[in-house]
Amino acid sequence: MQHSDPHQTTSAQASTPVPKATQLLDDLIKSPNDTRKYRLVELKNGLEVLLVHDESTTHSAASLAIRAGHFQDPMDAQGLAHFLEHMLFMGTEQTPEPNVYPDFVGQHGGQHNAWTGTEHTNFYFDIRAPQFAQGLALFAQLFIAPLFKPEWIAKELQSVEAEYRMKLNDELRRLYQVHKETANPAHPFTKFSVGNAATLQNYAENSLQQQLRTFFNTWYHARNMRLVLVGPQSLDELEGLSVRYFSDIAAEGETPSAIQAPLYLKSQQGVVVHVRPLKNACRMILTLPLPGIDDDYPYKTTTLLAHLLGYEGPGSLTSQLKSLGLVTDLSAGGGINGSNFKDFNFNIQLTEQGLAQYDTVCQLIFQAIRQLSRQDLASPHYAERQQMVALSFRYQEPIRSLELASQLSINMLHYRRDDIIQGDYLMREFNAAQAERLLAHMQPEQARVVLIHHSLPVNQTTQLYETAYRIAPLSEAQLARFNCDADVLLELPSANPFIPRRLEAMPLRDQDTRLPNLLAGVPALSLWHFQDPEFRVPKGHIYLSLALPRATNTKSAFAHARVWCELVLDALNERCYDAEVAGMQFNVYPQQSGISIHISGFSERQPELLSLILNSLTDFEFNPQHFQHIRHQLYHNWLAVNRHKPINHLFTVLNQTLQRGCYIGAELATELETMDAHSFAQKMPLIFAQMNVTALVCGDWPVDVAQRIGRALTHQLSLSGRPQQAPLREVTLLQPGKAESIHCQLPHPDHAVALFCQGQSISDLEKAAFLLLNHIISPSFFNQLRTEQQLGYMVGNSYVPMNGRPGLLFYVQSPHTGLAELERAIESFIEDFCAQLPQLPETLWQDAKHSVVSQLTDADPNLRIRAQRFWTSISIDDVKFDLAKRMAALIDEMSLASLTDIARQRLLAQSARLWLTCTQGNVSQAGQQNHANYGVDNEDD
Repeated sequence: MQHSDPHQTTSAQASTPVPKATQLLDDLIKSPNDTRKYRLVELKNGLEVLLVHDESTTHSAASLAIRAGHFQDPMDAQGLAHFLEHMLFMGTEQTPEPNVYPDFVGQHGGQHNAWTGTEHTNFYFDIRAPQFAQGLALFAQLFIAPLFKPEWIAKELQSVEAEYRMKLNDELRRLYQVHKETANPAHPFTKFSVGNAATLQNYAENSLQQQLRTFFNTWYHARNMRLVLVGPQSLDELEGLSVRYFSDIAAEGETPSAIQAPLYLKSQQGVVVHVRPLKNACRMILTLPLPGIDDDYPYKTTTLLAHLLGYEGPGSLTSQLKSLGLVTDLSAGGGINGSNFKDFNFNIQLTEQGLAQYDTVCQLIFQAIRQLSRQDLASPHYAERQQMVALSFRYQEPIRSLELASQLSINMLHYRRDDIIQGDYLMREFNAAQAERLLAHMQPEQARVVLIHHSLPVNQTTQLYETAYRIAPLSEAQLARFNCDADVLLELPSANPFIPRRLEAMPLRDQDTRLPNLLAGVPALSLWHFQDPEFRVPKGHIYLSLALPRATNTKSAFAHARVWCELVLDALNERCYDAEVAGMQFNVYPQQSGISIHISGFSERQPELLSLILNSLTDFEFNPQHFQHIRHQLYHNWLAVNRHKPINHLFTVLNQTLQRGCYIGAELATELETMDAHSFAQKMPLIFAQMNVTALVCGDWPVDVAQRIGRALTHQLSLSGRPQQAPLREVTLLQPGKAESIHCQLPHPDHAVALFCQGQSISDLEKAAFLLLNHIISPSFFNQLRTEQQLGYMVGNSYVPMNGRPGLLFYVQSPHTGLAELERAIESFIEDFCAQLPQLPETLWQDAKHSVVSQLTDADPNLRIRAQRFWTSISIDDVKFDLAKRMAALIDEMSLASLTDIARQRLLAQSARLWLTCTQGNVSQAGQQNHANYGVDNEDD
């Protein structure tokens, strides 16, 4: 266990007089419900800094965005921008050891990360507010004096290579590579963004270290950066911190030139591309290349077009294609975009019939586009979207400091200064000229039709990721057909009946309420209600858990329940699409105990939406054709799930092994092989014959509305007067002092190992100790096995509670290290950790306790998080809603000696542990050993 203390790096700086920055804007345009204060300043080196004072947060955050990404990679060092992102964490002149910055952030309740995009890179962290200055001192040095030590370059190159190899079978990466190799080679999009050992080489005349320094000196300068600081500190304090720590960033360098090359050559448009996936897939991506749309952000023209073309209500393009049996899903408007390009994509899940008739699908899409070009889109379509965007801006949920800082730093590179906050929500007016220009580009002759299916003929393989594909021109007959209307009437959306009329929260009835109350009703319904006195917005959350013993007691029942949820969502999709457009979201999904429903968003029409969902849930009529499509799609999805993701597969096996009601995808797929529509129709009513319901109504609704919802639930679900037997929430118990093991095989070259150490009681003390151990272990485990030993790219540990019983999970996935060595590395780490834990410095011990206590007791940042917390408490029978406080109190009182004793017992001497391993081979069911000796824990907590 390594310890570091950066305090000495800031003492001299803290006493230095702080000059003022140049003020650019004082308080930006913001939501009426946003209580934060903003100030935009510029430092002497040209760095623009947005300061955000948020008195309600306990954590401060910083985010630095750079106007450079993998587009700036040299042709002979592709992936260099991404590699530089890694290397900036590998030590600075002030703190040469790589673990100092991440350890300090983690020890003080924070987190850090970074990402590299096409034209931007982003670094960010948060930390408890009192340690913000010290965290900034470390963070700023990443951009002032990175070391780029050769030994760390060599080690981190292994990590980038591992990251590349881990994704060799990733379908998105494989498809993305086809996209790159069928685009204009003169455009920077075609460069290999991730990089690997082959593209990042040490050249005698230009070492990798020199290339990193050149890239850093060229692009990482103040005028090419934007910084955001968020915290409870005053604006003056934040300004002082920005000046003190970031004024030494280099002032000058290069700014990326405008991209002149088009994304596609003429020969790469008006084409059909075949892609052969590893997994079973039947998809089409119809791409319509557009010019860059960065300057359209105040009008959101493409957003409007995407809404109209992707609409799923009655008579829509999607509805008609579904009724013809050609597609199961369609979305419009997504696709890559950058400073001089925008792909407007139709992403379509085809049926097998739809694949055979993809020309018809394309024809109807182009018919819809031509229909749009003849319509007046300003009213009511633009006005409705404008109204919803304005409501979303007015009632946007507060987000955590880290998310806010990262989001705003990127906005600073995209939007005008006074639009930094509101830019994502702006829809000033309908830009008719822009709509006309964009629609004019959406022609069959410019289209790229990408078909994804294992049966398609191919004749090429990509240089990276080995994806088989073919590209060929669309025929003249196809182009002629795409330019003619079919004999199908497509309808544009009518006025949306779900747009909220009530724009204020309902009156607060009981201002003393701070926790949910259990309302009286029938015994089979537990209805909890909470009218939020703090987040006074016209929004809410309705959670329902339908406890259905017959839905989860076997693999067959669970498979039936999942198919039924998909059928219900399919039926609701068209009927309730307007509700989603109007700011309400819903989901129906099976879980361990039965079926759950969640509705969120604007509250006014949620009871009506709930009624529609319940009617669909208990109406056992269904479309047999849709049943076959969903059964077919689920079958292949379950066969493919985690097939090429060893660690994720081990996580699934862990849950399936130890928790009742959890199943592996391949097992569920087998259940679908014999499922037919007739037997399905007979079985589903039986699944719903026994039911208990637990519900939470949380938001701006007063108690009388919640009671009406309860009466509706009782009536629509025919809840009886007495409760049914609830499903058992069982956990399989591992034997203390004995290690069990499960081995799996997957068609992936990486080795993967996971070790699960199970808690031996469900006491508050056990939970508190495991949570605290996980926090202390995390930085050391990552640093030693990932950074120091370079065992793999995916390395980590997690606190994993199972129905109230805590556990610790350690995992590593490696492209080059065998199972035995990975197991020894984990075992050796645990032994060293337990040996060194008693010597943990008192300051780090107190910091660790403080961090975990803060995580448990921090105030909810928004209504969504609060409702989620309440619902989680209800689901584990924490009906006093005080488990977090009880655990925090135990941690606060805990001694290092007592935690050491628990660690040695639970992780070493008498640990109840399960090893899970995975190697390359044919997919197999998880072999399980010695299960006859397992106990079963039926206790709920």
